[in-house]
Amino acid sequence: MTAILILLCLAIAGRELYLSFDRKRSGTAPEIADIRTQLTALKGTREELEEFRGVQREQLERLAAGQVTHAESLQETDARIRSLISQINDRMLPEINDQLTQQRGSVDRLTGEVARLRGHLIGRLDQAVAASLGADPVDTVAGGLGTEGTEAPSGLIRAYERFAERYGLRIELSDPTGEDTNWKAHYYLSGRSPRGLERDFIDLVRRLRASGSASGATSGSASGGASGGTSGGASNGTETEAANALLHSLHDIEMGGAQVGPFVLVRTPEAMLCGVLSLAELRKAGPARLLADPVGAAVRLHGLPESRFCDLSAFNGSERSR
Repeated sequence: MTAILILLCLAIAGRELYLSFDRKRSGTAPEIADIRTQLTALKGTREELEEFRGVQREQLERLAAGQVTHAESLQETDARIRSLISQINDRMLPEINDQLTQQRGSVDRLTGEVARLRGHLIGRLDQAVAASLGADPVDTVAGGLGTEGTEAPSGLIRAYERFAERYGLRIELSDPTGEDTNWKAHYYLSGRSPRGLERDFIDLVRRLRASGSASGATSGSASGGASGGTSGGASNGTETEAANALLHSLHDIEMGGAQVGPFVLVRTPEAMLCGVLSLAELRKAGPARLLADPVGAAVRLHGLPESRFCDLSAFNGSERSR
């Protein structure tokens, strides 16, 4: 009987233990189900994350490829720009520089012309003021310089202007022009009367004729005095030195001429002549006509009286033999 009771007690205890264990197990089932649900959700999230990473990786690869293409395009564009710059530097830049240099030269010449015109205007106003106070009017004579070619040698222009200054003349205005293949410049000179210049230039022709050449003109002027000094205040030696420089400059050209009032110098391939026109002849043949036809001017000079004419062709031969 005792053994049966013990067995019943054990059976009851075992049942209670089983029921207790079953209750515990049935209580954790929802938690396990929740964990399984979370694991399923995490698995889906991981797949979505992997898919997102794949999409991002593809976009990054496309961006990297686009950057490479863009870099290549930039390099090609840079090469084209450098090529264009090189072409501009090689072709257009020298032309632009030449044009700028020409424009700068034109501006400089224009500035000089404006300054000379201003000086001329001031001089004219000074003369007007002096005339209003009773001073004698200032005489103005015409002059000219011409050569065969589009531009005259600078040395010839300096020699001509120095020659005019040595005879007491002031250059009021010069007007250089290029016509066809010839260069000419018309000068307006003030400070001396035409008659006073006529006397001085006749004396210069006499001294040049006596010397026989420009190289002997200075010595000739030293031995033979002038019949009448210039009112400009320059010595005969200084004047003949200026004439000598002008003759040398004219000798260096093939065709051309120079005129200061009544005094005319003509250079042709065959000869070099000088003469002093009378005032009546000067009115008929101005600088424009004489410079336009040096050969015709030479013929006109040959028709002058001996006291007004000098053939300086020997000067050519003596200069060439040096």
